[in-house]
Amino acid sequence: MNAKVWPGEGMRWYLTRAKHPLKGYIVGHYWTVFQKLRFWIKYDGDNVINVALGDYLQQRIFFDGYYERPLVEWLKRTLRPDDVFWDVGANIGAISLVAAGLCRRVVAFEPDPRSLRRLRGNIDANRFTNVEIVAAALGIEPGVATLYQAADSNSGMTSLVPGRGPVVGEHAVQVLRADDFIAEHPELAPTVMKVDVEGAEHLVLGGASALLRSGRLRVVVFEAARGSDDAPANHSAVDHLRNAGYRIDGFASSDTHANDHMYNFLATRILAT
Repeated sequence: MNAKVWPGEGMRWYLTRAKHPLKGYIVGHYWTVFQKLRFWIKYDGDNVINVALGDYLQQRIFFDGYYERPLVEWLKRTLRPDDVFWDVGANIGAISLVAAGLCRRVVAFEPDPRSLRRLRGNIDANRFTNVEIVAAALGIEPGVATLYQAADSNSGMTSLVPGRGPVVGEHAVQVLRADDFIAEHPELAPTVMKVDVEGAEHLVLGGASALLRSGRLRVVVFEAARGSDDAPANHSAVDHLRNAGYRIDGFASSDTHANDHMYNFLATRILAT
């Protein structure tokens, strides 16, 4: 979609670049009002994205341009025109929008109804026809599971794993196995995969054993808590990857604004099994 003036660009300019003596007072006094608003802003070149200042991840996009700039830059170096990219835990589509302009197909998995609405709206607004949105989580067993929804102020903390943080709601969501999905849609088997599922990465990988051993998937970038040895603290996820012939390396902090020990790791296929 060609960039043009969007309602949020004026507010973005004001909050990030405007200078006048009363700005600090005005922003501070009305910040609770700003947090309730949604804005369409320019994103990743000619794309647009709809964000809310009250949601932490979306606020970072509004002010910084991207939420995870190192991940975006890595995707731009890594994705090839013929790749199929899986965005597991797509949220509002910030990564899917970038990937859609770089590769052949994108499959975006998102089970949270709140984020799913924004994801669909963002993909539609940019008229991408190479993005398949799947309203489900990935796990070890197909069926239905409880999704523990985080507050709207940080919806990215929503997870299938309880105890990730304060929960404002529980929602029954569909769960698919990656291997089953590929069996039904072989043309959508991924070559590159991003997994950001707030502690449930072992569930995603546990249902993808055939994919991991197929030789098709060359790299997985995944977020996990970082242990004292700087390795992923989710040992089950590590076992799934290493047993399938992947080397795991630290990549970049998932959020330089937060000291939460969350980190992005790269799992690169090095062995045939």
